Amino acid sequence: MHFHSEKAVFNACRTLFGKEVNLSRDFLNYLQPSGAKTAFRSQAKAHHPDAHASSSKNIRNRQTERFREIRQAYDLIIEFLENRQISRRTVSAKRPAHTGAHWGNTTTHKREPQKPHARPSKIPSIPLEFGMYSYYQGKVSYQQLIEALVWQRRQRPTLGALAEKWGWLSDAKVSQILQHRGHAARFGKKAIKLGYLKPHQVDALLKYQRSLQTRLGHYFIEKGLLTEEEADQISTNLKNHNSQLKRRTRNRVNSRL
Repeated sequence: MHFHSEKAVFNACRTLFGKEVNLSRDFLNYLQPSGAKTAFRSQAKAHHPDAHASSSKNIRNRQTERFREIRQAYDLIIEFLENRQISRRTVSAKRPAHTGAHWGNTTTHKREPQKPHARPSKIPSIPLEFGMYSYYQGKVSYQQLIEALVWQRRQRPTLGALAEKWGWLSDAKVSQILQHRGHAARFGKKAIKLGYLKPHQVDALLKYQRSLQTRLGHYFIEKGLLTEEEADQISTNLKNHNSQLKRRTRNRVNSRL
């Protein structure tokens, strides 16, 4: 059985789900094969070389490399989930069975099986975005969140396309970045490592890219998962949540000065 490092799993999740997902150990704990499969199908539909058969050779090569990265990320995540399931079964098998007599009565209490997409008992004390906050509030399921994030990612242009449009990269350089096999998994980091883009250029591209994508609230409303009033209330609560965290951080910093 091969166990991947947490960093490798997080990198694979970024490739498959995009950077909008708030990656944490909670995310890995609640990640299910069905969510990974949904994300992979969506990514494969957009990047499979067959879908770009009429495009130029550079574009076909670029999509082939992208699809290879997506496939590897998906395979790694599925292997991680399979190993996690085996580990949980092993731990469960090693736990001593508790009889009713041990607890002072003859009734055996069985724990109710947890639903695959049951939300955590409390909202984590970390900054959150609309989708994750909606999930922790119990307004959308984990599966619905993943589907929304995958949909959102498909609506926006790639960093490579934006960099070409702004005249920062040529088509040939975009292909070289995608085909680069260094440790960095994300386009921006690869471009910086190769010396094709500066960090401030990548930041500008990322900000502009995010400004073009449709907000998750609109997706949830269109799918009938939220009403406009519920979406507005979640936005207000989310703003308060993140503001409180900022104030606490400031207070901790000031107390140390």
